Amino acid sequence: MTRSLGIVAVAILILYPPLVYLGTKWLEPRYIGLALAGIYGARLGVKAANTGQRLVIVAGFMALAGALWWINDERLLKLWPALINAVVAVYFTYTLYYPPTLPARMARLEFPQGLPPIVEVYTAWVTRLWVVFLLCNGAVAAYTALFSSREVWALYNGGIAYGLMGALFAGEFAYRQLYFKKKHGL
Repeated sequence: MTRSLGIVAVAILILYPPLVYLGTKWLEPRYIGLALAGIYGARLGVKAANTGQRLVIVAGFMALAGALWWINDERLLKLWPALINAVVAVYFTYTLYYPPTLPARMARLEFPQGLPPIVEVYTAWVTRLWVVFLLCNGAVAAYTALFSSREVWALYNGGIAYGLMGALFAGEFAYRQLYFKKKHGL
């Protein structure tokens, strides 16, 4: 059940902008919000490490569902991508102060015996780059949620943002291959 909920949660996360765009054409935001909060609350509740965490997660998502139901405002649904960007930026920033960073963890797959110092420095730089990207992307996502039409919001958050993220990932990967493989022989 956990795996199925995980697959559904990832699919909804990726398809979130088109789902909200199409859903709000036919349904009130409260129904969409209630369904999404229920799915994510169930997923996180099942993954919780203990009963205490499970209760906090369920209570939090019940409060979220209640707020979405009561307020019934499409903008709350549209702010979700901005919130995700902010949470991931905070996590990346946290790992800068309490390493290893996420890029360093990924690099350790290639260097199981330990990262060379130059790779440690590089992964910290990449982490900072992602923090800046996520903050900028989140700011644009919030702007489109609050001040743009549903169509502009869906276009940016369901297409342009993914394209920019892919371009940053591909550009960093190409640079890394050039920088480490050719210049440092790693």
